[in-house]
Amino acid sequence: MHIVAALPPNEIERGLVREYMNRFGAITSIMAVLLLGPIGGYGQHTMVDLKDFSPDELYVEKFSVTAALDVHVEAVGAMSKSSKWNKANPMLAYGWMINGDTRELVWAMNLSNVKEEWGSRNVRFEGTITLKPGTYEVYYSTFAQKIVRISGSESYLNEFLKNLVKVFIDDQDVFDDIEDWRLRITCKDSDRDRFTSAAGASNNNVIVSLTGARDYDFLEKGFSLDRDMRVRIYCNGEGLDDRMYDFGWITNDQTLRQVWEMQYRMTSHGGGAEKNRTYSGIITLPAGDYVATYVTDDSHSPDEWNMQPPYDPSYWGLTVFATDPSDLKFTHEYKKSKRVEFLSINRVGDRQYRSEGFKLSRKTDVLIYALGEGRDGRMYDYGWITDEQSGERAWEMRFYDTKSGGGDEKNRLYEGIVSLDPGNYRVHYVTDGSHSFEDWNANPPFNQAKWGITLILVSAKDAGNVSKLDEGMEKNILAQITQVGDDEYRRTPFKLDKDSKVRITCIGEGKYGRMYDYGWIKNTRTGLTVWEMTYAMTQHAGGGKKNRIFDGVILLEAGEYEMFYITDGSHSFDDWNDDPPAQPELWGMTVRLIK
Repeated sequence: MHIVAALPPNEIERGLVREYMNRFGAITSIMAVLLLGPIGGYGQHTMVDLKDFSPDELYVEKFSVTAALDVHVEAVGAMSKSSKWNKANPMLAYGWMINGDTRELVWAMNLSNVKEEWGSRNVRFEGTITLKPGTYEVYYSTFAQKIVRISGSESYLNEFLKNLVKVFIDDQDVFDDIEDWRLRITCKDSDRDRFTSAAGASNNNVIVSLTGARDYDFLEKGFSLDRDMRVRIYCNGEGLDDRMYDFGWITNDQTLRQVWEMQYRMTSHGGGAEKNRTYSGIITLPAGDYVATYVTDDSHSPDEWNMQPPYDPSYWGLTVFATDPSDLKFTHEYKKSKRVEFLSINRVGDRQYRSEGFKLSRKTDVLIYALGEGRDGRMYDYGWITDEQSGERAWEMRFYDTKSGGGDEKNRLYEGIVSLDPGNYRVHYVTDGSHSFEDWNANPPFNQAKWGITLILVSAKDAGNVSKLDEGMEKNILAQITQVGDDEYRRTPFKLDKDSKVRITCIGEGKYGRMYDYGWIKNTRTGLTVWEMTYAMTQHAGGGKKNRIFDGVILLEAGEYEMFYITDGSHSFDDWNDDPPAQPELWGMTVRLIK
């Protein structure tokens, strides 16, 4: 981004008049003056004069107006010949102006207000705008939808196909007339005292600001409100196809609940590329402590715009304003409190399955913070929680409940609160064979060390409700067949004196919807199979993709039973032909009594 000072009057007009004088003499030149107006802007004061541009740059100049002022704007730029395919913004080189106090758009070159210039690729805007007292920012962009010249070639190609930019062959000469591009703003010389090139103070109603966000950024700041307050939230970010990639949210730090999040459906086009999205709205926040967060992915930010920048590039991020300036005395900075993390499965590597249990003595609100890998509606590294008594899932990390975790778009974050009843629970987390804390194969998330799942108490007062589940459950084992080798067929009996719930942990080999190493249970009196490990009921057990695990609870009637486990001729505890599971010693089946 460049700050460009005001330059001399319009040389194009001077050159045109000189040509008339040389070719047609003084009489014709006088006529030209009458048609064109005062030569060199006589009687006009130049406020802004941006020119001498380079490709793929963004220029800005600021000024203040002390009283209502009529200004004359002359702007020359370029527009795509395929504008019907670029409806969001067909402009390739263009200027605009925003109000520095309100951040609102004042004027912009667009399809409806420019005219084509004869004999060139350029388009021109010329008109008068009335400015109210305040500060203003004038921008000029030459990003031209990021069309780049290939070395040694006159053709242009799209650098960022992943952003679905449509560039057509008739736009390939867009930079041929770059020397004529210009943005000039003037006012009457008699009004020049209403203008100053030094931009005054603006946006003094800011409560918290996370702006100027760059690639791979994770910005966070707390603020407190001493009373209920109406605030304006202003957020600029990147979004496409109903998903946000650079965006922000606000969390109540007492309840850990999100009070606002920038979702695609609530945004509007923010100028420039279609994926530039903006939100501006007023909400009421109760008195309390809050944390504002803003996260970006790996591209398209003030670091380097890979398409046309937004109308308000310096406010790429999240800002909270007080709607009433007098409310500012009731706000102050807040340092985020340290929460009670009572269970953490983090820094998980490739091909791992990890689990840990906990017990709740009363109903408790728990914040789940889970980072994993997912794309196209499916999760690959993810977590879930099961009820030890019922075997049912109390919570599961599903793709459509997640949002961007920063970095590559497949980094997914779930951050939400669940209310769990008293009981015993088990937290599970599993990863596939790539992209984890062990070895990222794409841009990592903003919070790499939290790859996994973390459980946090919403209220520190609930610390007495939670305890670690006793993992020493060997005394409750009814039957066990583990460390099974190739081509084995093993069986063991067990008995139940009364109807009971049992927890089955079975690890085996399966792929393409079929199991090859697996177990089952038979009622010895009836000869009926009461449970069998099928592929559909399993999860990835870590390691190779064919390692599968069932870990759940079933109800068995009182009686005598026999447990069976069978393996094929490859991939077992004897000799792995692929990466072993996270718990190789449990290859087989274990049945425990739940008391």
